[in-house]
Amino acid sequence: MTTLPEIRNARPSDAKAMIAYQRRLFADAQHMVTAPGEFRAGPWRQRFWIARKATSKYERCLVATEGNAIIAMLDSWTDRRQRVTHSTSFAMSVASGWRCRGLGKKLLSHFIAWVQIHPTLERIELHVHADNAHAIELYTQLGFQFEGTRRGAVRYEDGRVVDDHIMALWPRETNVS
Repeated sequence: MTTLPEIRNARPSDAKAMIAYQRRLFADAQHMVTAPGEFRAGPWRQRFWIARKATSKYERCLVATEGNAIIAMLDSWTDRRQRVTHSTSFAMSVASGWRCRGLGKKLLSHFIAWVQIHPTLERIELHVHADNAHAIELYTQLGFQFEGTRRGAVRYEDGRVVDDHIMALWPRETNVS
């Protein structure tokens, strides 16, 4: 079995590599909300965004790299309003050549472990397109449970309309391997 890349926090110096990764991702991934032409971040804006994530106590931007290229990414965000500050959300992606090889599981497990020891975060929420079977399988395998469905929430360019599932995990109640 191939050794998986190391997972680490994104650094401002990753800005150009992250932009290149995201442009490739949006161009070929069908399960993204952002369409290719909608991504417009430049290097300075991306550096600032990464630096803000790097100094946040409640959010993370994790990357997996191969050489200087980013091949997977997980971005989390947390609403700071008092009544929901215990819950964090994330989006993750894996480059096409690395999908279904364990990298997504490693990336998400790394994030779950961080939330498990976080002093205030207790719940992780995600949205996943109903037609993304590989992602749903991974999330279920790691203990995420379905909480609801937003019917017809996503319309692809080819006219297909798909549901958006909401799944959540209470990581302190889960043993992630």
